[in-house]
Amino acid sequence: MNLLEAILLGVVQGATEFLPISSSGHLKLGQHLLGIQEPQLLFDIVLHVGTLLSVMLFYRADILMVLTGSVEGAKGWLKERTASAFFQPEGVRLATLVVLATIPTGVIGLGLGKLLDPDAGDSIITPRVVCGLLILNGFILLLNAYFMKREQEGDAPERGGMLTLWEITPLIAIGIGVAQGMAVLPGLSRSGLTITIALALMVQRLHAARYSFLLSIPAILGALVLKLDPALFAGDPNTLLIFGAGALSAGVVGYGCLILLTRMLEKAAFHHFAWYCWAVGIIGLVML
Repeated sequence: MNLLEAILLGVVQGATEFLPISSSGHLKLGQHLLGIQEPQLLFDIVLHVGTLLSVMLFYRADILMVLTGSVEGAKGWLKERTASAFFQPEGVRLATLVVLATIPTGVIGLGLGKLLDPDAGDSIITPRVVCGLLILNGFILLLNAYFMKREQEGDAPERGGMLTLWEITPLIAIGIGVAQGMAVLPGLSRSGLTITIALALMVQRLHAARYSFLLSIPAILGALVLKLDPALFAGDPNTLLIFGAGALSAGVVGYGCLILLTRMLEKAAFHHFAWYCWAVGIIGLVML
């Protein structure tokens, strides 16, 4: 892989990570078109780190709330020695919900790992399978038209309205975490699945997006810890430059796409990405 290919793949990653069109699916198809045949899982993760930095910058206020709330909770526990004192700050509760959702994500991700890692055997996730999953992803996104219409009409009588980020329950968090775990499969969008499931569970769309992208932080960091091997950088001084260029392009483009996605959610136009997923999936199946 050369520098230009790394930058191009970084742009693809940044443009697709937050938009509900599957960044991992596009990266796999992009690597196939560029003729990059060797395993690129580590490079994929490095690109995800680039977009991770952009989401941390975009949602820096929520992250700061988690950090300061955790400190306040720890002080409360040391003072009163009660669980209620620890969980009282909103930041602690949000951090707890993120952890709860991350547990099923990790379990499912590890279970599906053998399908994705060529080193563990022949991967069944071929470019054709990715195209099929992109088509399925389009149908999942189409459900958002119904869920957003329900939100606009205030159709949640049993709860008196849609839930905010602070009203998400542990069971809802786990359900969203399961959806995130399934998105390990290239072609299924992490943001698309998690936001769709959150909407189905009565979470307001902008709050669903906030929670979805906050969940991406431990998921990406966990994948990096599991797959990072310093030996892969040995013997090739250009590797670090190539990976860095890819991560930088992914982060810059990703931040812009976060702004775009937020505006589309405000306009309840999230489901329109289904048409794009169907087009790419069908064209890909025909060409492959």
